[in-house]
Amino acid sequence: MITLTETLAVDTVDEFLTAVEVTHLSQAIDNHIKRTDWHPAYVGQELTEIPDEVQQVLTAALHQHLPEIQRTFPSATGCSPWQFIQFEAGEGATRHMDGVAADPMVERGHVARIQVAVEEAVLGGEFFFETTSSDEVWDPHYADIQAPGFAAGMRFARIAPHDRVSRDEPDTAWIHTVRGNPWTTPAGAGTAVVYGAQLIHGVSPVRSGRTRRFITGLTTGG
Repeated sequence: MITLTETLAVDTVDEFLTAVEVTHLSQAIDNHIKRTDWHPAYVGQELTEIPDEVQQVLTAALHQHLPEIQRTFPSATGCSPWQFIQFEAGEGATRHMDGVAADPMVERGHVARIQVAVEEAVLGGEFFFETTSSDEVWDPHYADIQAPGFAAGMRFARIAPHDRVSRDEPDTAWIHTVRGNPWTTPAGAGTAVVYGAQLIHGVSPVRSGRTRRFITGLTTGG
């Protein structure tokens, strides 16, 4: 049963990946990118097809640390396939909102998201999330509706995914009118940041170096 509090919570997991795993995954994704000649079609595009060995290491880490994660996100039981994202100098992820699900009446989606860096930028490139009291965040279509799999009183945020915000799609314009208070989480490589699916978030522009990280959504089976 997913609660509203979970979808707005934030936590970190120290040593989610060991130093050896950070080096191994960084090399593995480097080799994969060179082999496939992958180039993002737009700034912040996720690489969704990553090697099985990378998926296995990351998912094993998730299950190893699940008891810690469940203290803050008790409904979390697993994760979606992992993705990779990177930002070079001058690049960052504009503030956006993933949301729990496209249609919470038919799917639970993600209670939260989790990201772990394997390389941090020299300057900039910090992950941030925002808190706000604005009513503009909440989707009026689901007001006062009891959705299956969610606790009583659950509210659902509007959705403005990163790719659609980057393309200035009209149905995401609302996010530019919301005033949020940003909080930066300067976790180092190997430390996971877990953040509720109903938080506005992004990555500040990289000023020097690059940042590379793996991301996924936390799923629930209950």
